Amino acid sequence: MPAGANLRYWIDLALECIRRDHTPGRGAGEQAGPCLSARALGMALAALHDGNAMAFGVAPLLPVSTGHVPTGSNPVIAGAAACHQLLTLRYPHQARYLQPAWARWLELHDFASTGSGTETAGRALGSAIDAFGAKDAMLGKTNTYMATGAPYTHDCPPTDPGQGFYGSDWGRASRLRARQVQNFPPPPGRVSPTAVVPSPDYAADHAEVAQKGVQRRALGTRTAQEEVTGIYWGYDGPAELGTPPRLYLQVLLAILDNVEIAKPGALTLNDELKIAAAAAVAMADAGIEAWHYKYAGTHMMWRPALGIPRALAGNGVPDPAWEPLGRPDTNGNTLRRTPNFPAYPSGHATFGAAAFQLLRLFLVEKGLATFDPKGVDDVRFGFVSDEFNGRNTDPRTGEPRDLLTLEYESLWAATVANSLSRVYLGVHWQFDGITKRGPAGGDSFGIPRSPAELGRTGGVWLGAQVANDLALAIGVTAGTIAASKM
Repeated sequence: MPAGANLRYWIDLALECIRRDHTPGRGAGEQAGPCLSARALGMALAALHDGNAMAFGVAPLLPVSTGHVPTGSNPVIAGAAACHQLLTLRYPHQARYLQPAWARWLELHDFASTGSGTETAGRALGSAIDAFGAKDAMLGKTNTYMATGAPYTHDCPPTDPGQGFYGSDWGRASRLRARQVQNFPPPPGRVSPTAVVPSPDYAADHAEVAQKGVQRRALGTRTAQEEVTGIYWGYDGPAELGTPPRLYLQVLLAILDNVEIAKPGALTLNDELKIAAAAAVAMADAGIEAWHYKYAGTHMMWRPALGIPRALAGNGVPDPAWEPLGRPDTNGNTLRRTPNFPAYPSGHATFGAAAFQLLRLFLVEKGLATFDPKGVDDVRFGFVSDEFNGRNTDPRTGEPRDLLTLEYESLWAATVANSLSRVYLGVHWQFDGITKRGPAGGDSFGIPRSPAELGRTGGVWLGAQVANDLALAIGVTAGTIAASKM
């Protein structure tokens, strides 16, 4: 079995665990939702990387105190054992799938037996990384948030009154590698945990979402292509798809495949493992950042499903009958639902920017991509989202959606589209994800044409800061980060 296939085997296994975990009959929701699934993915790929790296005597992504593999050990076995152990501990219900996967891997490599010292060290590393997040289940699955019904605060929407609240305490989880982002701005108009003042930027955003995100396209200005974009970037936890971090890593792997086709050997297997693992760790930490601010009184914001029907003077015109198009709910049978956690900042925007900014930086550092003077990259790619793979079904028709490939001229363009997709579904305000840098140094409503115009308000900027921090850990220089303009 080629060494490259070995690498992809374990990455694909981690992604498959997310898909199965969200699919009734295949998984049990053990790491359900974007935060826990991102955490499990980040830990699994860090284990794969660090077991391999330690065997080579190279610095791991995570602190050495999380475990140790002796230098000179077989890196293939060490990384695989660490990854498999982590996945087994995080997804015990999937043991019936994971144990045969390990046996199959041994067979493909002609490894006659298990239980070697290297495997033992790798498994100890996987266990130590899992133990680092010993409180994850408690923080990710319990809820201490109590809705007050106050304007601008999060609550269950009228279309889904029993949805509950996800991740209220996740912002207290320990980060794997990135430092906490400081000085992240609140959304427009929020000046304290109890006060939101009239803001022209909020009012403009209200009008935009009311038109672009309304349930029936004929009632607003959403185009057919915008609706496709909204669904394409979905992955809102449905059966057979899972959550957004799975999507963003799928895109990353597709781009790495494109690089290998265009320039064979330009990236080593260790390079590919490093960027895949670092991106997964960045998304895991980005989830902590986003959810910390989502439930913070200084930053909390209701979603359009509440904010448009109940708009207050100065920040939009109320429309009591307004309902969102809603999350895709692929392979399900519900409509008009909105995610069960506060709007600001957008998790999609934060996760996506963390992964795509890190990949932009890595490819430019390796001389495989460039930034223009305003920070736009030239990483062109096409990708088939599982939302449009010709098999998964639309809840409105009960039929499989078309097989579609969307093309992007840059990772920057994909980052923007991913953020705006949530507006087209009516589940986010535009400022939750992205804003423009204002003329007086602040931020303003609008879509930046380049990273040089990106405002600090929203998840795109927040995720990019997490990526910039991780980039230094994988050898990206400060000059490359500065050239990215994010």
